[in-house]
Amino acid sequence: WDDGTLRLVLHELAMLDSNTFIGNAGVGEREGRVICPLVAQRHFGLAHGIGRSGDIAEAQPKAAGSSLIYALTNSLAADALRRAGGTGVQE
Repeated sequence: WDDGTLRLVLHELAMLDSNTFIGNAGVGEREGRVICPLVAQRHFGLAHGIGRSGDIAEAQPKAAGSSLIYALTNSLAADALRRAGGTGVQE
């Protein structure tokens, strides 16, 4: 994928996180708040934490985009380890 496509996908996924919803001012411990547009741009708007109650692998309903990125990253990393000869690699 080219850079523009990657940026678009990351932006669309970030928009699934509740901290990017217009008019939302969440106060949870995982809900990020970004004031500086430069910081938001650098991180594609992703500021919400992932995981739930001590389990980083559990999907966070308020962070659907971040949770999806985590699941995809975990799956790709596990696949790379298996292809490199790793045994017993689980997702």
